[in-house]
Amino acid sequence: MKNIPTKFVLITLLLLCAACAGYTPRNDLVGQDRVILLAQMGQPEREYASQEFQKLHYPRGPAGWHTYFVYLDKDNKIARWEQVLTEDRFDGIKAGMTLDQVIDAVGITRIRTQLAGDRGYVWYYRYLNTQCRSFAIEFSGDHIVRGTLYIHRSGRRCNYVGP
Repeated sequence: MKNIPTKFVLITLLLLCAACAGYTPRNDLVGQDRVILLAQMGQPEREYASQEFQKLHYPRGPAGWHTYFVYLDKDNKIARWEQVLTEDRFDGIKAGMTLDQVIDAVGITRIRTQLAGDRGYVWYYRYLNTQCRSFAIEFSGDHIVRGTLYIHRSGRRCNYVGP
């Protein structure tokens, strides 16, 4: 068996550590410039602008447990950040809301199911909780929330989300 060169192992470990460093916004980012944020977190998935602030949307993982919103003030400085996949936010999702209102509240998800017969679609959100639950939002074909549901998982399916 060949020996793996030490230099290769060290470089691989450094790259792995660097990849993990940008998962969560750091508290010391508040007050820093947008350039610092992009260097740590990368490009946002989405970006929204209002007269008061810009909101950068960072969903984590292919079907991650966290979605961060980072708010920039009018001077392009980081004002605050928050993790938005919480039951308080999910409980605010109501029938009749638009897709844009849902995205503004909890961001996007990559776990989606199309309903048969063009009846709409369902978005599933994984999030950290002690009850092994995920959250589902059913949308009509015209992108209006039809209903929501907490899904309880058990055993090996606890980490699985979706249909």
